[in-house]
Amino acid sequence: MARVLVAYGTHRLGRDRQGRPSLERHIVSTVASVEAALTARGHRVERAAVQRDVRRFVARVRRFRPDVVFNLCEQVAGDATQEKNAAALFELARLRFTGNPSLALGLCQEKALAKRLLRTARLATPEFTVVPPGATIEDFDLPAMVKPARTDGSLGISARSVVKSRQALKDRVAYVHRRFAQPALVERFVAGREFQVALLGNHEPEVLAVAELSYAGLPRGVPRICSYSAKWRPLSAYYRFTKPVVPAHVRETLRRSMEQSALRAFKLLGLRGYARVDFRVGRGQPKIIDINPNPDISPDAGMTRAAEHAGLSYDDLVERLVRLALE
Repeated sequence: MARVLVAYGTHRLGRDRQGRPSLERHIVSTVASVEAALTARGHRVERAAVQRDVRRFVARVRRFRPDVVFNLCEQVAGDATQEKNAAALFELARLRFTGNPSLALGLCQEKALAKRLLRTARLATPEFTVVPPGATIEDFDLPAMVKPARTDGSLGISARSVVKSRQALKDRVAYVHRRFAQPALVERFVAGREFQVALLGNHEPEVLAVAELSYAGLPRGVPRICSYSAKWRPLSAYYRFTKPVVPAHVRETLRRSMEQSALRAFKLLGLRGYARVDFRVGRGQPKIIDINPNPDISPDAGMTRAAEHAGLSYDDLVERLVRLALE
C-alpha cells in the first residue's frame, strides 16, 4: 500500500446565504471522502493545505515522504489562477501526483488559448473573441455567452451571461472586467442540449460515460446553462432544476462523435489521470464549450456518477487515480 498525502487549497470564493464560504466547506468535505476511500483500501493517509507560503507544505512532505500526492488543489489562497502552480510545485519536488500536469492545467484555464488549440486541430468549438480589461466590444453575432476567461467552477456564469442585445453584451463584458479583473470571453451561444463526457486514464484514456444536463423545470425564459448557482447554491432554481442524466439518452452517432472529440481533446492538451469535456449540441452538431482538467470528485459529483456507470465504486475511482499517478 502507498503513503498518500491529500493536498488541497482553502479559502475558495463564494458564500452561501448565511455568509459562510460554501466552496471551502465543499472541498474540506471532499478531502474527508477521499481520505476515507484511501484508508479503506489500506493506504497510509495524511492531509496538507497548499498555501502561498509553501514552506509548511514542503516540511510536511519531507516528514511524511509520500509515494503519491492526491491533488485536490483547485486554487491557492482563493486564487484559482494558481491551480497550475500547485501542480508545478509537485513537479519541482519530483512528487508523483494524481490528475493533470501543470502545463495541461494552465492551457485549459486559459480558455481562449484552449479554444484556439481545438480549432487548430479541427475540433469544433463556438466562434469567440476575447475582450481584455479596458477594451469594449462593438459587434458580435448574437445571442452570445459572456464569461470570465480564466475561472473555473462556473464562476461568473449566470442567467445574465447569455446576452441578446448589443447593450447587454457591452454591459456583461464590463461586469466581467470589473468583478473579475480579467479578460471576458465572448462566444456564440449554442441553443440546444448540453453534455459532459467523463474520461479516465493516461496515454490511453477511456470514456466513463456521456451525461446530459437536463434543465426541465426551470422557469420559462431562463437560459438553459450550467451556471454558478446550479453547482453551489442549493436554494436556487438552477440548482434544483439542473439534473444530470447518466447515461445520456442520445443517438449512437452523436454519442460516438462526442466521445471521439473528447478523446482527441484529451490527447491534444496533454491531459492525464482524468478530465471532463463539455459540449453544447445545436442542430445535431456537437461543439466543445469547456475542458475541465480538475473536475469535482466528491461522492455526489458528475465524475463519480460517470464512474459508477462504468462499474467503479467511489473507492474504486479514488484507487484508480492513485494507480494512474504511480504509472
